[in-house]
Amino acid sequence: MEDGYSNSSNFYQGARDIAREVKRQTSNQAMDYYQNNTYSSNDGYYNSGDPGNQDDDAQSDATEGHDEDDEIYEGEYQGIPHPDDIRAQHKDTAIRDEFRDHSDIMAERMEDEEQLAYQYENIIQECGHGRFQWNLFFVLGLALMADGVEVFVVGFVLPSAEKDMCLSRSNKGMLGLIVYLGMMLGAFVWGGLADKLGRKKCLIISLAINAAFSFLSSFVQGYGFFLFCRLISGFGIGGSLPIVFAYFSEFLAREKRGEHLSWLCMFWMIGALYASAMAWSIIPHYGWGFSMGKHYHFHSWRVFVIVCVLPCIASIIALKFMPESPRFLLE
Repeated sequence: MEDGYSNSSNFYQGARDIAREVKRQTSNQAMDYYQNNTYSSNDGYYNSGDPGNQDDDAQSDATEGHDEDDEIYEGEYQGIPHPDDIRAQHKDTAIRDEFRDHSDIMAERMEDEEQLAYQYENIIQECGHGRFQWNLFFVLGLALMADGVEVFVVGFVLPSAEKDMCLSRSNKGMLGLIVYLGMMLGAFVWGGLADKLGRKKCLIISLAINAAFSFLSSFVQGYGFFLFCRLISGFGIGGSLPIVFAYFSEFLAREKRGEHLSWLCMFWMIGALYASAMAWSIIPHYGWGFSMGKHYHFHSWRVFVIVCVLPCIASIIALKFMPESPRFLLE
């Protein structure tokens, strides 16, 4: 009896094991079929179905380590990194670049500037030297001549202005000083602006400031306002002087640069000759002025100041037809 009971128990246990194995294999096959047919190509994610109806032993090896509510990235099975991992990698790279050695960054910048300068010199060398450079030479020479004229204006008008404005010795000294003070300030300001805004644009603006305030100073009756106009005029002169040479040199090949820049300086002396000739021919003619009542007098030396503005106006008009510096455009 006991043997029969034991045999029946073993038989019953074996039947349960067989049934469990069959159920497990059937569940695995059903799971594989379900995985192959429930993959969605639209949203790029694997739909795991209802986890409550699946046996724990039938979980796919691909989803091992994920919770039932986790979303599985499509590219995880194809070796493609997740976008979050890519962003984290870029962030790490940016942090490393931020803490790079400053000397390495400066070395790369210097290398780029050297390559740019080499390309620029080759381009200018291939363009050669021709009629355009000569036209630009005379246009910029006219601008330099205008600056020279304005520097010498005060020296020629001082004897006549002394009587009209009743200037003291200290006032006369300040009138001769103020132009050079404005030139110093202008050279400091316009040099940096020319690198940011362009050579041609800054040259035209500085010449326009010089012409406008020089013309205005010819009508001013008071000493203080006349001094202010000459200060701002000097501010324009100080800007145009260095820009003229930088602008012209960037159109010249290396072997022509020193020679033509030296020739350009002679227009400064031509401006001095122009101012001397105009002063000699205009200022002694006292009848060339007029008066409006007792407080406004326009004498011949004021006519001389207006005539000295003409080279500046002519250079502004001529510069309108010239191109911007190639070096500035290349940078």
